[in-house]
Amino acid sequence: MTVPPRPALAVLLRAVIVLCVVAVLVAVELTSRSGVGWRLTTFTYQANVLAAVFYAGTLLTRRLDARPGLRGAVVLYLLGAGPVWLVFLIDRSTGFTPANVLLHLVVPALALADWLLTGRDRPGARWWHPLLWLLYPAGYLALVQLVLDGAPYYFLDVRVLGSTGLVLNVVGLGVGFLVLGLLVVALGPRGQDDRKRSISAANGSGSSSISR
Repeated sequence: MTVPPRPALAVLLRAVIVLCVVAVLVAVELTSRSGVGWRLTTFTYQANVLAAVFYAGTLLTRRLDARPGLRGAVVLYLLGAGPVWLVFLIDRSTGFTPANVLLHLVVPALALADWLLTGRDRPGARWWHPLLWLLYPAGYLALVQLVLDGAPYYFLDVRVLGSTGLVLNVVGLGVGFLVLGLLVVALGPRGQDDRKRSISAANGSGSSSISR
């Protein structure tokens, strides 16, 4: 069976995502005194690096396109980072620098466009995927508390908030990510996987043969 060419829009969006992330990493490493290393402890940088690796992988192989759970997770993490930055961190960060704009706004917008506009005939994420998608933010929270001692986010620092404040923030963020994840699923692809598509095509061919 001939594999159809990948849509040009998907190639364009994913290539631009990869280029944006790589450009930011290189620029920050070369122009900032602290380099990019410590920034990789932030959720935003980790989510963007994950996205760059994932979308680069989809340009090399179609197997990743058959993993809607992974694709949806990447979209969720990118979309979650932007609002958190705008609500909690805009006044504590360097503001709307090119790096911040690209990682918090441009790359998430491109990933959302890719999710909404490409691969609509591919299988979509399941309703329970958002529950699994919470595992990475939960793991990141554990990293912040056990290894990074509350850094780099004051709203996850128990020394600043106290136990009650930390729990409230974690619950709020968790609910927010869960709701956003459900929206990602609802707006995502709704096609059949390759196996079901092949069965449907075979059934259709069989019915045509019988009718003849």
